[in-house]
Amino acid sequence: MRRFPFLFAVGLAVLLCAAGCSNLPTQPAASVGAAPLSDGGSSQVLGLESLLGSSSQTTSTKQVGPLGGTVSAGNFKVVIPPGALTTTATIRVSQPDPAKPVVNLSISPASANKFLLPVLLVADASPMSTSLLSVAYIGYYNPQTGVWECVDGSVVSVATLSVSAPLWHFSTYRVESGGKAGW
Repeated sequence: MRRFPFLFAVGLAVLLCAAGCSNLPTQPAASVGAAPLSDGGSSQVLGLESLLGSSSQTTSTKQVGPLGGTVSAGNFKVVIPPGALTTTATIRVSQPDPAKPVVNLSISPASANKFLLPVLLVADASPMSTSLLSVAYIGYYNPQTGVWECVDGSVVSVATLSVSAPLWHFSTYRVESGGKAGW
């Protein structure tokens, strides 16, 4: 009977070694000068930038599985924690206009657009004035009502010039201040 815990521990160790940490949010940072690969209009983000670092890409696509991962585009980063997804999915992050704080988040297959744990949307809000940043939040476009709504749990960090919020599904989001989007 004591063999089961030992075999379980060995199996778990083998699984963790085989999986590595390449898709985890805690993976090693990319080397300086590493460039994303192009795949016909979208790019796969290689390596983990600092939590608030922004990508020069305005659209990024990456496959993420149950071990989690990070996808960045423009001023936005989505951090998927381990356990948020039950299957591998293709995640697309797109900031259509770098001058506007709006991001479109999508996931395929559509059945994966409901997370077991919230994912974190982080916006680099350094273009925003500090006075507006201090009262900023992440807003969600509700297609049923046609109204932008505040995402519960939005957090501002004036120290790191960022706004973040936990998300339970992907849609269109923006950084807002006083009910209006803008840097």
